[in-house]
Amino acid sequence: MKVSATKTILLCLLAATHLHAYRVVFDPGHGGRDLIPYTLYGDKFDRRLGTYLDKFREGARHKGVWEFEVMYDIAAKAKAILDLTQTPEGKEKFRKILAKYGKSTETPASIDAYLSRPAGYIENYFENRDDTNAPFRLYDYPNQKTGAIEHGTISRINALEPELVITLHLTHTEAPAVGGMATVITPSYKTYALAQRYVKGGDRAAIRKKLASSAWARWFISDERYKTFPSFMADAFIYYIGFWSKSDGVNTDYKRFRGYRHNLVDWAYADSDAIVESLYGQKGERYATTLAAFEPKGPFWEREKAEPEIWRREGGNEGFGGDNHYAGMEVLRYARKAFVVNGFDSAASAPKILKPYISTWAVPTYVNAVAAFVELAHTTSKRDYLRMAKYRHIYAEGLAVAAYSLLYGLEQRSSKYFPKGAALDLARYENLAGGNYFKRVKK
Repeated sequence: MKVSATKTILLCLLAATHLHAYRVVFDPGHGGRDLIPYTLYGDKFDRRLGTYLDKFREGARHKGVWEFEVMYDIAAKAKAILDLTQTPEGKEKFRKILAKYGKSTETPASIDAYLSRPAGYIENYFENRDDTNAPFRLYDYPNQKTGAIEHGTISRINALEPELVITLHLTHTEAPAVGGMATVITPSYKTYALAQRYVKGGDRAAIRKKLASSAWARWFISDERYKTFPSFMADAFIYYIGFWSKSDGVNTDYKRFRGYRHNLVDWAYADSDAIVESLYGQKGERYATTLAAFEPKGPFWEREKAEPEIWRREGGNEGFGGDNHYAGMEVLRYARKAFVVNGFDSAASAPKILKPYISTWAVPTYVNAVAAFVELAHTTSKRDYLRMAKYRHIYAEGLAVAAYSLLYGLEQRSSKYFPKGAALDLARYENLAGGNYFKRVKK
């Protein structure tokens, strides 16, 4: 992607004059263990019911490669590279790294980098032996000794008010021999609204056809009893009312409740405890138990229908998925390029970027930051396995450069197989009427 000289100058000026350092959170998935019973050691704690609603997802593992450990190691290395931008000497080192990936002759701007969680449960066992999953849950949870509600991963991310979150996972599903990568994305209220029209008696054949012909047609199937459209409906039910739908895509499965997730984190869009108590399970309200009766009321639903969530989750540079999809694709393209510029791969042997995983994922939904959520590798590929076992530093370098490029841009000499290098349009979020969107997450 060519960048004009004028645009390059403007990007450099922005880097030099930005009033604060951009914030990036590296979010390595998992960290804890799937322990029984999940009502004590799970995730999605419902304060009103006083229990966890789901098991803890401990992640993939294969022949000594554990997802929670590898992703943390890569994230910590990527953070260390971005930390170079905090000193003049470090900036010169980072400038030389950037030069491997694109045209960079100016002094890099500073970036504040964070990790969303500590190292895994093995390293933290003695500190957290009473509740192994304490620092690793996505959602807020009670301290087992004091009962006080502690921040989960999503609340910790929101407390930092970042502009960019990079969530890292790997998977054990089948992949090409050279290895595979994929983004993980979720649509906005605009697309989920198809589901409510469906249950309210709209033209169901037309609605099915519309989804099937859209970019969202390849919906993730998390229950083998459901096909593609019923999986979309089940996720839409969870998004709106917290319950799964039955496999017919119309009726509520009252045995599978996953909570009103926007109330399971500490942020500006959660409903007050008084509202939760007075309206819980009421027909025709925000806590209705059928999708046909549901009404999108309250601060979270106003957020969901607003323009910034369209920017984050619809349309955009990739054609769909918004800034989240573009950011995720750039992370993968830079990770791919990292293995080429560091001599491990050619363009032909570098991991392939596969189609995205689409579902009602938590982090891309419940943060205001642009959320690049990626499956970085597949354990079923011998070449990916080798990359994860011995070349994590290469992944980390690609991720650090991707974060910088997404925030400030990095001119590319070629973009056919590699990054586009265009920075995100963060100004529209920062200059939004009513204040900076990234800073609107705290209560």
